[in-house]
Amino acid sequence: MSTYAPIVTSLQSQLASLTSVIATETNTHKFLQEFRSIEYAVASLQQISASQVLLTASDSSVSASATSGLSHASEVLSSLSKADNIYGMDPSLGGNVAMTIIMGIFFIAHTGMGWFYQTWWFGISYFLGSALEMIGYIGRSVSAGDSDNKDAYMVQIVCLTIAPCFIMAGIYFLLAQFVMVFGQKYAILKPIWYSYIFIACDIVSLLVQGTGGGIASAAAKRYESGQTGTDIMVGGLAFQVVSMSVFLLMYGHFFWKIKYLRSGFKEMENQFPEEFASIRAKPSFKWFPLVVFLGTIFVYVRSIYRVVELSEGWKGYLMIHEIYFMILDALMMALTCLIFIPFHPGIMIGKGSIAVPGTKKYKRLEREKYVQEQTDDKSDV
Repeated sequence: MSTYAPIVTSLQSQLASLTSVIATETNTHKFLQEFRSIEYAVASLQQISASQVLLTASDSSVSASATSGLSHASEVLSSLSKADNIYGMDPSLGGNVAMTIIMGIFFIAHTGMGWFYQTWWFGISYFLGSALEMIGYIGRSVSAGDSDNKDAYMVQIVCLTIAPCFIMAGIYFLLAQFVMVFGQKYAILKPIWYSYIFIACDIVSLLVQGTGGGIASAAAKRYESGQTGTDIMVGGLAFQVVSMSVFLLMYGHFFWKIKYLRSGFKEMENQFPEEFASIRAKPSFKWFPLVVFLGTIFVYVRSIYRVVELSEGWKGYLMIHEIYFMILDALMMALTCLIFIPFHPGIMIGKGSIAVPGTKKYKRLEREKYVQEQTDDKSDV
């Protein structure tokens, strides 16, 4: 019993001090903090008292009463602990360390392949996307041992929110490459505009999410409802899903126009640009459009999950059960990074990327072509 004495004395002192302070407290934020501290001190004292009774009780009714009191105090302390937990649960150390390693491998692979094949747009997009994913899971791994670490929490939430935007930036550019390979006449937009429009949509989505997150965070610090901020964040995520839906429709429309994987596709070969015939002739390139579609679907599933998850609130069922996050976010992003290793644009299309009208590379090649034509004309004279 004597081992409890210093703890009991400390808790009683804290309780007396807090009771005195809270009686005259006018600041709502501080009042709520002090009230929670009082709840913690009272529950801790009840837990110690019940434990001491159980050690000496000989009467069954006394033991039953003490057991009930101990159970109640433990529930209160557990409830207070969960309320203070930023995640609403303890992130899995094994799962998040595994994802850190996996994303680290993808980061190395995409960095190396992007540099080797000189696919700068796609390479940089996946370099940044996989790096942010890896850093995000480092944050979650740190949180597994310290769920109250706000810095680690912010690192993971920022990195894992932004990462898919960079991943999709690389995918958006691939549609522009397909348009060049199969012909601009089948596309709704000019090739480069697919990247411009949908990257702009992702930026708008991030700005809206950031604004909502700021409002929700400020409200939480004041112990006020952060529902308005959360609703704005959900709106930003929903906008991202809508923009991706439009992209998928445009992607599907383009490949429907060229009869991809349908009767008549081979017969259209003579209508496609002759300069890219060697790319289309690669056996593996036949499946490349389907791979890009799957890569988009993986990110799409992740985005829909995020909308539903946040719609339930910060302590909703999906938010506090990490298994859903691991399957519908972590796995989806891992698959998106994985499939573009064997089907890397550098392997499918070749070193460098096809120059797309509107880019600096295209303008430079056009100037070089013009200079060469002028030189040839002078030589003929």
